[in-house]
Amino acid sequence: LSPELEWAGGFANCNEVKADMQRTQPDLVLMDIEMPGTDGLSGVKLIKEHFPSVKIIMQTAFDDDDKIFTALQYGAEGYILKTASVTQIAQSIDEVLKGGAAMTPSIALKVMRYYNNKTS
Repeated sequence: LSPELEWAGGFANCNEVKADMQRTQPDLVLMDIEMPGTDGLSGVKLIKEHFPSVKIIMQTAFDDDDKIFTALQYGAEGYILKTASVTQIAQSIDEVLKGGAAMTPSIALKVMRYYNNKTS
């Protein structure tokens, strides 16, 4: 829906993520967590190991702490829920492509609480 963005491709899983990335050469990946075969968290790790400049936004239904922090630890620049509106998704993509981070407000709150508890 953004004229300045171009769709590079879509894939059902991360089984061939290195080859998929080489073939499509995306600047940004929207990644789900649950997929058959190689899951999205493993995909984030593989992409960041082999294509560190590619930005990744997790777009998933999962909002549990383990998945959030694993994705961020592996290098995801964003974590948004599938309930996000098209406008929120577009804003997240824009923010990450400009060098920022993107999180659904409920995810940002979990991250803030986690770090606040670490410092208390």
